[in-house]
Amino acid sequence: MSALSELLAQANGGRFSARSLARAAQHAGFSLNHDTAARYLRGDHGRPDERTLQALSSVLRVPLGKLRSAAALPTGETEPYRPPAEASRLSRRQRRAVDEIIRAMLDDRSATATVITTRRPRSAGRQPTSRAARRGTVEPSV
Repeated sequence: MSALSELLAQANGGRFSARSLARAAQHAGFSLNHDTAARYLRGDHGRPDERTLQALSSVLRVPLGKLRSAAALPTGETEPYRPPAEASRLSRRQRRAVDEIIRAMLDDRSATATVITTRRPRSAGRQPTSRAARRGTVEPSV
């Protein structure tokens, strides 16, 4: 059983079944499926998303930071991020771009390096190279 599931089972203390936990979360304004709740209670789950942690935190009255820590996630701020007042001048397109940057920064898969190659017309004896090679940085193995 995962550390997160152990914490959830301890906080639950047998009060909620998976279905009643999901109903309580839905009543609190979250969308938590009873199958998802059951997986977290028995320790058969993957990496939790933020909305699931918020739902579990709300219903079981466990601080969000404690749930994140048990899930081996950065505890960070437990309040939603609020952009500075100047952000009100951003267009819808710019706001979506900022949102995507935030998601990319939080996505573990984005931490892996990718090779970006550029195609140029071949001149005599010149081979196309990646940006990393042109900058003198080490390229990841393929």
